[in-house]
Amino acid sequence: MRHRPVPTALLCALAGLVLLGAACSSGTSASSLKQMATCAPSGSALRIVANNLHFDRDCLAAPANQPFAITLNNQENGIPHNISIYPTGQGGNPLFKGEIVTGVQTTVYRVRGLPAGTYYFQCDVHPDMNGALVVG
Repeated sequence: MRHRPVPTALLCALAGLVLLGAACSSGTSASSLKQMATCAPSGSALRIVANNLHFDRDCLAAPANQPFAITLNNQENGIPHNISIYPTGQGGNPLFKGEIVTGVQTTVYRVRGLPAGTYYFQCDVHPDMNGALVVG
C-alpha cells in the first residue's frame, strides 16, 4: 500500500485554521491578546472611558492579591454600560459584576484582590466592548 504525500497547501491551510481557532476561542479580541504582553500592573486605581460604544482601552492591569478600583467614565448620554470580570472569556459566572450605569456619569467599582493571571472584562450590555485584565 502506497501513501501519497499530503499537499503542502493543505497542511498550511489546516495549520492556519487551528491557530485562528485558538486565538478566537477565549472571546477576547485579537488586539487585546496582542496588548497583554505590554499591559503591566501600574497601581490599584484603574480608569476606563466608555464612548461611542467602545472602551478607550482594551487592557487593564492591577497588582495581584490586592483590592483595586476601576473608575468607569460613561460619556454616552442615555446609554447603559458596566464592567464585569470573567475568568476566561465571555459568559459564565463573573468574578466581579459592576452595576450598570446609564448616561453621562462616573462610577467607581471596588474589586477584591484577584490571584495573578489574565482575565477577561466586558460591558455586559455591549459584550463587544471588552478586553484583558492582567493581574500580576
